[in-house]
Amino acid sequence: MDKAALKRLEQANPIVQVAIELGLSVRRNQAKCFRSERHSDSEETTLFFDVARNRFFCQTCQDVAGDVIDFVCQSQEWDRQKAIDWLSHRIEFDQKTRSMYYGRGKKKN
Repeated sequence: MDKAALKRLEQANPIVQVAIELGLSVRRNQAKCFRSERHSDSEETTLFFDVARNRFFCQTCQDVAGDVIDFVCQSQEWDRQKAIDWLSHRIEFDQKTRSMYYGRGKKKN
């Protein structure tokens, strides 16, 4: 996949939505780190999402950070290609769902 295609893939997958779909409880662009076993018990929320740049980082774990592809790789322990494939499928599924249901049930003028 070339750089332009990867950029489009990243832009089409908002990181907070991806995080929620992968099971994180996100509140105000923050969540508990998926590597929380590395943290002290007092650290509840250390994972932060930068919605404008579609990136994330953990303030405790130096190696937990990156873009939406990195997020899927790190949180699911998948290789980069599997994360790209999953994100691509997510977009395709969303587009098919919208085409099936968008506008249904609305009165026609």
